[in-house]
Parts: sequence; C-alpha cells; structure tokens
Amino acid sequence: MQNFVAWQATQIVCLLFPLCAALPSAKAETRCVKGYWWGPDAVGGDTLMIAARYKEDVSWMATHLQGLIPFVVYNTNDSTATHYTEVHNGNEAAAYLQFIVDYYDCLPQYMAFIHAHRRDVKVAPDHDMDQDLRQISWKSMPAFASLNRSHLTWHFILTQHRRRQMQRHQQSHQGQEQTEYHLQAARGIKVAWEQLFQAELGDLPDELYVNGGGQFMLQRERIMLHQRSFYQSCLEWLADSTELSPWDKGMVFEYTWKCVFGEEAEALDHNVWGLQ
Repeated sequence: MQNFVAWQATQIVCLLFPLCAALPSAKAETRCVKGYWWGPDAVGGDTLMIAARYKEDVSWMATHLQGLIPFVVYNTNDSTATHYTEVHNGNEAAAYLQFIVDYYDCLPQYMAFIHAHRRDVKVAPDHDMDQDLRQISWKSMPAFASLNRSHLTWHFILTQHRRRQMQRHQQSHQGQEQTEYHLQAARGIKVAWEQLFQAELGDLPDELYVNGGGQFMLQRERIMLHQRSFYQSCLEWLADSTELSPWDKGMVFEYTWKCVFGEEAEALDHNVWGLQ
C-alpha cells in the first residue's frame, strides 16, 4: 500500500510537471526547455519547492500543496524516480545540488529547499510544512533566509576549530562546552574550504554564525553568483572526497549554504520564523 501511495504521488508530480514524461532517465547536461519547465498552470508561476527525499512518504505534497506551490522531489535512494541523484553522500546537499545542476538555466525566481517530511516530530512537532509555506510572503523575503524551526544556532571560530551552541537572541561566545563533535564540525568546514570553496569564495572566514537545520529560502540571483560548473564540482566533491565521512560532508553544506549563496559569514542569517 505504501509503495502504491508513493507511486501515485509520483504520477501526480508528473501531471504537475509535464516535462517529467519527456525526460530520459540518463542525466542530461541540462533539463531545461524554453519557457518555465514546472508548468504554465503552476500557482504563482515563479515559485518552486525542492524537497530532498531518502525514503520519506511524500504523498502529503500532492494532497496539501496543490493550489499552493509547485514542487519537485529529488530522490537519493530510488533510482527509478524521475528526479534522482547518483551521489549518495552529503545528506540533503546532494539532492539540492543535483537540482541546481539540472535546472541551472531555467531556475524560478523564488525557491524553498526543504527535507521531504511534512512534519519534523523532533524539532517542530506542531508545525506542518504546507501550513508554514502558506504563511510566507515570497516577494518580501530576503534573497536568502533560513526555513528551520530548530532552536540550534551555531557560532564557529574556524581558525581555532571551535564550535559553540548559542543562546537564542544572543550573538555571544557563550554556549555549550567544546566537545569532540564540535571540533569535528569546525574541522570539516576548514577541510572543505581548502579543497572546494577557497577558489570560489575566498579565504576561510574567522567566524561563522548559522541557523542549524539545512532548509532555506533562496532567490535565483543568489544561485547565479556562481557558474553551473561550481555546483557540479560540489557534487563531485561529495561523491569523491575521502577525508570526511558522508555525514560530515553533508553537515559542511548545512553550515555553509549561507556563504555559498552570498551571505556574510559573521552575521546570523535571517530566519523566516523569527527564531534568531
């Protein structure tokens, strides 16, 4: 029954996105066609939700997002899916990057990059993503903003391999004691910066403030700060680099999306729900 529901959701997605049926399973240089690929009847016309899926039930999207926002699901586990990435390292980062690489030449103006579950029972058990999306005024949002309801806010001192959990409403150095996990998180960013980001983003910042969670809103011009080849190199780094674990590589991107998309490392990113 669960497989049928997932199949049914996939069919509805393809009805929303007519390009689905025309696309070959093999990866193409780009999946764009003239006009907007997500369909002329899409609500809003220039907004899109991109969901990174492992094995989550995504039937809620077809049920609750129709008439609200068009969406596309990028799979990291189901190779038969219309949208799939062969890169299995990096958590949701691989799915997000694959979408950007595939559709770089025809991106919508406003995008929400999210995890595929409707509700995060651990972080925000009283909030459904479709209800949250109804509250967003897309055109009044900053070009990059955190969609996370997690109360985790991290302060990194990267030159010292340090990470601290901040208290909300306080951009201070006070927080939890340093642990090996914190050390590894900071070290991972430094490794990735040297191997991947240095040439594109410049020198490693001394400090980094970030909302934890890996979900964000983004406008097209922020993606266009970099060539498509940069995002392809990020995918290749996730697939091929060996110094960090698959999980740690994903966490690197969770902490650094704001830097990739043009935010200042030393300033805490805007949170849509006002959770700074």
